Amino acid sequence: MRRAITAAVLGMAGLGLAGGVVTGPVAQASGRRCGPAVSTAGTGTLGTTWTLKSAYDDDGPVPGKLVVGEEFQINTQGAGQHWTVTFADNGTVFFGNPDDVSTVDGIREVHMNPAVHHTPQHMTAHAVRHETGEVIDGAVDLPPAPDGCGPLSP
Repeated sequence: MRRAITAAVLGMAGLGLAGGVVTGPVAQASGRRCGPAVSTAGTGTLGTTWTLKSAYDDDGPVPGKLVVGEEFQINTQGAGQHWTVTFADNGTVFFGNPDDVSTVDGIREVHMNPAVHHTPQHMTAHAVRHETGEVIDGAVDLPPAPDGCGPLSP
């Protein structure tokens, strides 16, 4: 039975890379004030599957402030795998864990990053499995957040 390493950051969005293979959107939610949530999926360099989601929201630590986040899931083969996982927003790392360890229930981490209106976001997730060297890279692009989202943000 496959287990999941989940490193999550509030959110969901668009295009993806999977060990050099570009994949299209998997799912998209609509009707959200802060814009649609989109996900993409792919396969790492040694065949491990993954999904990445990103979206805007305005219910983070400061209500009314615009945030952008990621949810990244790696479908592992079981507990005890060690991964380094990093998230970036427009090339700037905002989360990193050098030793995410899968359990029978997986790993779930929730993180978000402040965002600014009228700025597109290129969200990335990078993971490396310590035991095998497998690499997973995913990316999604979000257009600027709708004006009605995060009314207290610049």
